[in-house]
Amino acid sequence: MTPSTHRSSPGARPTPSRCRSDNRLAPSEPKGRLRAVDLTIRTATLTDFPEIAAVDGASFGAHISDEELTDALTMIDPARYLVAVDGERIVGVTGDFPFTMTVPGGTLDVPGVTWVSVDPTYRRRGILRELMHRQLRNFVEAGVPAAILTASEGGIYGRFGYGAASEVRTTSVDRRRATLARPGDAGAVEIVSTARARELLPDIHRRWCEQTPGALTRLETWWDYLLLDRESRRDGMSALFHLVHADGYVTYRVKTDWNDGHPRHLCFLTDYVAVTSGARAALWQVLLGMDLFGTIESYRIPADDPLPHLLTDARQVRTTVIADGLWVRPLDVAAMLAARCYAVDVETVIQVRDDLFGDGRYLLRGAPDGATCERTERGSDISLGVAALGSAYLGGVRLETLARAGKAAADDPAQLTRLDRALLADRQPVHGTGF
Repeated sequence: MTPSTHRSSPGARPTPSRCRSDNRLAPSEPKGRLRAVDLTIRTATLTDFPEIAAVDGASFGAHISDEELTDALTMIDPARYLVAVDGERIVGVTGDFPFTMTVPGGTLDVPGVTWVSVDPTYRRRGILRELMHRQLRNFVEAGVPAAILTASEGGIYGRFGYGAASEVRTTSVDRRRATLARPGDAGAVEIVSTARARELLPDIHRRWCEQTPGALTRLETWWDYLLLDRESRRDGMSALFHLVHADGYVTYRVKTDWNDGHPRHLCFLTDYVAVTSGARAALWQVLLGMDLFGTIESYRIPADDPLPHLLTDARQVRTTVIADGLWVRPLDVAAMLAARCYAVDVETVIQVRDDLFGDGRYLLRGAPDGATCERTERGSDISLGVAALGSAYLGGVRLETLARAGKAAADDPAQLTRLDRALLADRQPVHGTGF
């Protein structure tokens, strides 16, 4: 898949590891009609990518054209990709993009795992498990504090220590019934060309990232790719439109529906960024004034966006789908916990269970102005799995909720409550960039 839409793919069920020190996978036991294979995992090369694209496309049920692959390669570093090879045939892949992710009070450099797929004829042989484990070990050796991904299916990545840390919602607004209680300043918004948007949007997006937990910065190559606007990426809709305010913007496509003379076009927001309340109101003033639109939809509007409270009737904003968004995999727990600030002062010892890299206990001293964290031999106050820590890290999933689900525990409930409060952020996490 192309990087703007690609979501990590399904793979094999876990089986006992047979990973050899010479980078080969021992032949798996035949099951039913499955053929045993002897695989090698190696770093990808640029010349591998046509075959990688074929494997990835087959896994996701989409053909990746030569043009789409050429576009995608402008953002890809082959050295960040691993392939599983049977003889000379590539049968599995995983890779990552480099991101800087906003965390409460700071930032964290993280790899965004992507292009994860296994040849459909090689499924259920442990290939995904070996690729994931090898990739995570490489991250640890490189000193990476955490890894992130978005998932095509919700049941795949928890067993590798990833925890769902945010939600993505599909929001639908009935444009004809929705009215702002206080009109925004439509005159502060202009509709601009894609070339002009390329000049204006990056700075606005950067400022939005600074205030939004989970937000991912975009390199210049990302902006070039996202605004390239190939017809093959329009999904039957229009070319991109851009509404720009000094402190926010929306990018959208239109799917026309003339409805026998009663137009009800769909406006689909592909990017939605509001740095200030004034920008948000102004942008919606313009959108809601588009008379030919029937519905405005997006999966980019945050769960805690104040839009419903801006309207005279909040019911005109409906959530039609709720799904997991960003998944976080803690790797260097001490560095990760020390990288963010905390809503209230907290001092506690956290035991983190990690089946892949071993358990550890960490002394966290956190405050609104920063934190320290280090390994310790002191007895633990709170115990949780590494995936649960990933879920709670950005403040989007309550630690107390995880405790009620049996994923975190404390001998003294007050300790858990204190850390739960400390992990909260001013806003719900939003990653904002598909990868």
